[in-house]
Amino acid sequence: MIDSVSLEINRMILADTIAAISTAAGTGAIAIVRLSGPSAWAIAKEIFVVGNTKNAPTLKSHHALHGYLRSAGNGQTLVDEVVLVPYQSPNSFTGEDLVEINCHGGQVVTNEVLCLCLSGGARLAAAGEFTQRAFLNGRIDLTQAEAVLDVIQAKTGLQSRLAISALKGDLGHKITDVRTRLVELLSRIVAGIDFPEEVGDMPLTDLEEILAGCMLDLQNLSKTARSGRYLRDGIKVAIAGKPNAGKSSLLNQLLQFDRAIVTDIAGTTRDSLEEELDVNGIPLILIDTAGIRSTHDQVEVLGIERTKQSIDKADLVLLVTDVVSGWNEDDVLVGELVKIRPHIILANKVDLSSQFEFNGKGHDTASFGSADIPPAYCTNEACLAKIAISAKTGAGIGTLTDTIERWVFNDPAAKNCGGTLNQRQAELCQRALDSLILVQETAANMMPQDCLATDLKLAVDNLYEISGEKVSEEIISNVFARFCIGK
Repeated sequence: MIDSVSLEINRMILADTIAAISTAAGTGAIAIVRLSGPSAWAIAKEIFVVGNTKNAPTLKSHHALHGYLRSAGNGQTLVDEVVLVPYQSPNSFTGEDLVEINCHGGQVVTNEVLCLCLSGGARLAAAGEFTQRAFLNGRIDLTQAEAVLDVIQAKTGLQSRLAISALKGDLGHKITDVRTRLVELLSRIVAGIDFPEEVGDMPLTDLEEILAGCMLDLQNLSKTARSGRYLRDGIKVAIAGKPNAGKSSLLNQLLQFDRAIVTDIAGTTRDSLEEELDVNGIPLILIDTAGIRSTHDQVEVLGIERTKQSIDKADLVLLVTDVVSGWNEDDVLVGELVKIRPHIILANKVDLSSQFEFNGKGHDTASFGSADIPPAYCTNEACLAKIAISAKTGAGIGTLTDTIERWVFNDPAAKNCGGTLNQRQAELCQRALDSLILVQETAANMMPQDCLATDLKLAVDNLYEISGEKVSEEIISNVFARFCIGK
């Protein structure tokens, strides 16, 4: 429910006809210019002629027409050969009359087509205004509108599939289902409060069952926020270790091409390298760092300082050790830096040590030639796994990527939830959960039913805000400001 001032502003916005280039800037085979609003079809008829004739078009919704665009005025000139597709309200993306002009993709001709639309009475669309109109006209809810942006910005197939699921409405339906159950419960309580003589306090024998079911569903949705953040923003993964442990070789192995220089000379990597990688559908930002050791080389010292900064900013650290040289004082330096951050210990170069294996009950220690990894590093809660690998041959890399995937999706159901919550949705989901906890406490303390209704209404309102049915103009503006012009 949008406030009255916002409704008036939205009516003024929807009274305009907007136009924009909807395809990416640059030269291409085809570009699309969109018109949407009450005058969209009239503008199209003014600037478009059918085929090689001078006849004005007869537009029919969802039927493509081939022809030419012409400039206005007496000295009419042809601008481009196009295919025009009209859509009639309400059966369009925006829910209003809409026209898509498929023209040639040159920058000059595309801008000329846009100028024709603007000269015909349209104004340039604001960022995300087409999708915003779809939301304001009730074609999609706010979770679907936000999913549009996720689809556009998706960097992996998994991210795209989850966004498409939310765009289809799966995420919104889960929110609506919980909200419907709570609204029905709230209605029963309010009826008893408003009509005490006729109805009286409603028996709430099923209160706990309804609350428990709704809270479980919201908790499952809330768990998707963490993996959703990683899928949208990517995971910063720092590769850390002592010099010559095989960090750059690991980067090259993961990327499947030689990005970093690899030599037998310790300290070859002096600065951090960053590369993006798709691991089982999860976007990783790999950071290859300079080796950490005690040194007086000023350039190497600067590189080590950057390594420390990379570790501090990383979501996950790959602590690369060397089974040939064994765990030594340089490993201790690295271990102290990473032990409080989520990390995976990688025993590298197992291709050179056929006798190596993680030993001890529960793999509490690992034999490294002349020295063992101290148990404190292996049993640390931040240590997600200990994996034997060969950055040279690729042994163990599959186990590593599977471990990263399990860590991202700490709840396997997150991959099949119909979408992941973004930060806005997650905060509202948590507020709804907090309100339901208060409802449970109020019921347990046998407090009046109007107290139950107050807390229950807070939960319902937060769920309405997730879907955009009760939302402020500021929230709407913030959501659509992140879109590009033309979408």
